[in-house]
Amino acid sequence: MLTKLLPDQVSKFWDIIRYAIEQSLPPIAGEHPDKMKNILMSLLSSKSQCWASYDIKEDRRILEAIVITRIFYDDASDTKSLLIYCLYGYEHIKQSSFTNGLKTLVKFAKSEGCERVISYTNEPGIVELINRLGGDTSYTFISVPLY
Repeated sequence: MLTKLLPDQVSKFWDIIRYAIEQSLPPIAGEHPDKMKNILMSLLSSKSQCWASYDIKEDRRILEAIVITRIFYDDASDTKSLLIYCLYGYEHIKQSSFTNGLKTLVKFAKSEGCERVISYTNEPGIVELINRLGGDTSYTFISVPLY
């Protein structure tokens, strides 16, 4: 089950969330010394969203993953998309959890007026799953460092 955390929950569980973010930062994050502080401020101000995926076993919640999203507005095309900024699994994420979580994100994106959910990954299993679900994985992320 994927649940959106409130800002006070982000504060309470910041150490766990921070670890997940540090392990899964996207290639666009760069090396700014204040990046984690900036990400926290974005989450606390609800400019970005933090989601917790968990499974329930024997009346206990088992944390599976942390997902950070952000509404991405492309002013050139006047479109909004929900960007999955980073995703970190504490354990192997079951396909059913991933699929159900994606459905939750799609509902949220629609409620925010987005046209699609976008992300980038280097995980072949996620690319394969998105292809099976009818998503577009035809683009390649390109990054050129400025030395």
